[in-house]
Amino acid sequence: MRITFLLFSILTVSTGIAQTKTYHADLEALKVILEKTPSYKAQIKGGRLRAYDSLYNQLANDTTGDIEGYQYFFNLSQLLFPIRDNHIGFYQLPDYSNFRNTASLDSFVATKEFLKYPHCLLNTDSLKAILATKPATEVEGIYHYGKYYTVGLFKAGGHKYTGVILDSDVRWWVKGQIAIQLYEYEPGMYKAIYGHPKFKNFMLQPNEKYRGQSLVNSYFYASLSGDIYSKQLDRDDYSNLPEGAGKFQLKNLEPDIQYLLIRTFQRNEPTSAQSKRFYDSIRNLLKAPYLVLDLRNNEGGARKETSKYYKLLKKYSRRGQLYILLNNGTISQAEIFTLKLSRLKNVITIGQPTNGMLTYGSNYGRRKRLPSGRFEVYPTDMRGSARLLQYEGVGVSPAILLKGDSNWIKQLIEAIRKN
Repeated sequence: MRITFLLFSILTVSTGIAQTKTYHADLEALKVILEKTPSYKAQIKGGRLRAYDSLYNQLANDTTGDIEGYQYFFNLSQLLFPIRDNHIGFYQLPDYSNFRNTASLDSFVATKEFLKYPHCLLNTDSLKAILATKPATEVEGIYHYGKYYTVGLFKAGGHKYTGVILDSDVRWWVKGQIAIQLYEYEPGMYKAIYGHPKFKNFMLQPNEKYRGQSLVNSYFYASLSGDIYSKQLDRDDYSNLPEGAGKFQLKNLEPDIQYLLIRTFQRNEPTSAQSKRFYDSIRNLLKAPYLVLDLRNNEGGARKETSKYYKLLKKYSRRGQLYILLNNGTISQAEIFTLKLSRLKNVITIGQPTNGMLTYGSNYGRRKRLPSGRFEVYPTDMRGSARLLQYEGVGVSPAILLKGDSNWIKQLIEAIRKN
């Protein structure tokens, strides 16, 4: 059944000269910031540069960029869409004062800002009935954000998908408001703009994917919980490390299978010191016929931090079978480390594709605020390798895929016994 709907845009035309100037200033400043990134310099050339300049001119001539509105943020975000660099961050700065206490929230839900939040005129009960019939293989459907609210995600035309609040147990999200906008740029790959679940500020996620009935990169810092948008309520999460998992660990899964957890390659004083102590304690202990290297949810870090582990694992692979356990939370330097290890003999990758956030990076972690003071950019400053660009957004695919509906460690041991 086709969903027919009327999107109601409450984004007003920016008629004020001051607002128009602010929009143009933000647009120009963002373009200047992006032009300095290594990813822009490497990718936006020739015909792509002409197309990018055309896009910029089109956005500059758009007068609908209301300073409070979604269209304003969407226009700015489009300058990031053509650049394959998932380390770049872009978001609207939240107004935390609206959520300090019950009184501030009472005031917020009565404001013009709240009433103007993007929404659509659509019968949510009818939408819910239609989306309930969508198969689990399709991105369209009903999503839960924990027990806080549900969102109906439907195709809004072309390559765009809109997520509308269907039910909510929190006062700052009401039926009909738009919490998700997905823009499909390749099959199953999306540029996503989210309203933060707790603070409702707009956020760009340039690397969203639909896997295991979930939008796997819909994590939000300082949110209501650690949930992501999923069609499954109270789901068992087998792909991610359990809460409370440490950074480093060596243990036996079975007498002939050792398990090595490395969750970070960050190069700061406390983490590097902890990593060195751990490495020194295990470097002579990798002796089992099978070794599982768990890189799930490894946050990446510095190449220098991987070197000692690479030498150790290279030595091990000459006499034992190494399995590398991966998931969508395996990012950045951990992905590069995986590619390097996978070229060795007796190495098998297993799990799910990695995040695809590995070509570029940031040495300094600097953030730049746009002239309006309402938006912030996290630009990259590290040059990327052309050979890694093929994995950007796609990730490193494991040789053996694990199912999402049962314990991964048990599946892994079964795979070891079969090989």
